[in-house]
Amino acid sequence: MPNPNRKIDKTMLSINSAENRGFLHRDYIAHCLRWTHVARHLMNQKRYATARVLDVGCGKEIPLAKLLHSSRMKPSEYYAVDVNQLDLPKQFENASWKPKLAGKTDVCTLTVEDFDNEKPNTIACFEVLEHVAPEHSRRMLGKLYDLLEVQGDCFISTPCWDPNVGAANNHINEMTYQALGAMIEDVGFGIYAHWGTFASIKDYKHMIEADENLNYVFEKFREYYDTNYLATIFAPMFPQHSRNCIWHLTKTETNETYGRLFPNLRDVEGRWSSSEDWRELCP
Repeated sequence: MPNPNRKIDKTMLSINSAENRGFLHRDYIAHCLRWTHVARHLMNQKRYATARVLDVGCGKEIPLAKLLHSSRMKPSEYYAVDVNQLDLPKQFENASWKPKLAGKTDVCTLTVEDFDNEKPNTIACFEVLEHVAPEHSRRMLGKLYDLLEVQGDCFISTPCWDPNVGAANNHINEMTYQALGAMIEDVGFGIYAHWGTFASIKDYKHMIEADENLNYVFEKFREYYDTNYLATIFAPMFPQHSRNCIWHLTKTETNETYGRLFPNLRDVEGRWSSSEDWRELCP
């Protein structure tokens, strides 16, 4: 069993390992769709050409950078940060651009000087916050806000903790949907949009059944797709009923552009996280 007192967990998902097994669990499908979501954002209006990307918890394989490269997108800068050792993937050995690697690095230690005094305008932080203790998670979120350029975009994903289901063994701090949304807004981010990335059918089926046309589509999909694919296809429609969400966050000169969707974290009822130190999410 994992040490319940650990402050950080360094495990990672490997798409290469999943491919070797010939089976993609919903976690892996959701990962791929997160990366393609950011890639689509950067492709729109050729944002990639001026993108200064900060990839936090990028993983040893740096898949988001690989996707941009294979999609012929060359960002202005790409910084890959992870607490594990990082090595340049072979794909970039003769590439026209290379990600700048910061392995064995906690993003909370970085300042704008580490980015040549130009703040990143695109940040991705996928499946990271659940691997650090609550206080660290709060600091990370605040650091991402501080590092992001005004009018920049930040993409975050993390599980939505359901106490009736429990947290994964390698997760230190799964937060509830309400608590995470509240903390995001507490640190200053505006929520441009958010979607579920995967969900259990039992959690959203009642919403499907309430719409005859949608239920017809669901049943037709169900005839062909297995539950892993169904979990990711319908989740974006029901973030509040999903086991995992992706959040598209923005930073503006004031917080008036986007009204609050969630209460202050202190006002969220019930336990906020799977961690025994859950109260540390709110300083």
